[in-house]
Amino acid sequence: MNPYNIKVNAVLVAISVVLSCLIGYLAFSIGEGKENDVLCGVFSTVCFMAATVPMVGLQYGQTRLGVNVRAMSFLFFVLFLVSHFCFAAIGIKMPYYIILNGILLLVYCGVLYKMLQINKI
Repeated sequence: MNPYNIKVNAVLVAISVVLSCLIGYLAFSIGEGKENDVLCGVFSTVCFMAATVPMVGLQYGQTRLGVNVRAMSFLFFVLFLVSHFCFAAIGIKMPYYIILNGILLLVYCGVLYKMLQINKI
């Protein structure tokens, strides 16, 4: 039994995962040659995957919940895009990259969790 009444669309989840991998590879290629470019590509992929799967690949039982989750996911997707590509292009030190994007990812996951808990059936 699914207490959140969320349905997974496997095709759209696969598309969002591939899209996240491609954007992560783009971040890697922008930061290529710089220190820790592989870490930048992997962490970018994880962050984009966390934002695109709830935004594209899931269907929500309540329309309001779906709109709120998609809007918040899109907002964080744009924040991740700006953050990752600025860090990849400029080449700021890796601890700042990990800390800032890690905090953004944790805030996103925490808000998403609370949104699902509030609308739990």
